[in-house]
Amino acid sequence: MQERSRIRRDALVRAAVALIAEGGVRSVTHRAVAARAQVPLAATTYYFESIQQLTEEALRRHVAERVSELTKLAEAAADGSRTAEQVARRFVKALLARDRDSTIAQFEVFLEAARNPALQHSVTEALDTFERLAYVTLAALGARRPAQAAGAFVAMVNGFLLNGLARPRPLQADTQDLLEAMRALFIFQIMDDGELDRWNDQLNRPVDGQPLPRQVTPGESRGS
Repeated sequence: MQERSRIRRDALVRAAVALIAEGGVRSVTHRAVAARAQVPLAATTYYFESIQQLTEEALRRHVAERVSELTKLAEAAADGSRTAEQVARRFVKALLARDRDSTIAQFEVFLEAARNPALQHSVTEALDTFERLAYVTLAALGARRPAQAAGAFVAMVNGFLLNGLARPRPLQADTQDLLEAMRALFIFQIMDDGELDRWNDQLNRPVDGQPLPRQVTPGESRGS
């Protein structure tokens, strides 16, 4: 009986993820979830007291699965068996390979939390979990200020993933751009204090005036 309950509960959560991806959080109703999961309508209220609880569980499931995948890569960084570049490439591959529906559902819940304060705690927990993983990984790779970088790292990755949903591009292009952004963040993190002070000084100097580059119109090749 316990196994049957686990399977049915799992089906409800996955149905909620699919519905969120298709139509946003507000498309999740008891009737729609039960129909998608092919279970009796009463099952939704038996396992979940409210639609909000079901939505939060869908987000937690997504976060747990993602963190489980990425933790293995973080462990490789911690045992020193790979270079920072190798770890970054493996992270990028894992991040960009995530199925589209789960990624859409994650951002739909994030957006809904901006409108519905009741979801903000669950979203904060999700982001905190991702940031802790980023902290552990960056620290293992030798970052000098991992606590400072963890939030920026997660925000950067989320930005890339969100852009990728809105404007699909070849995987190679997304991979290269995300790798370059990771390199820039990590190089900043491994600078010693003297190096960092010199660059901060450079960035606070007036720049030589240069003409703005000609804007490329949509559909025009940059090389034309």
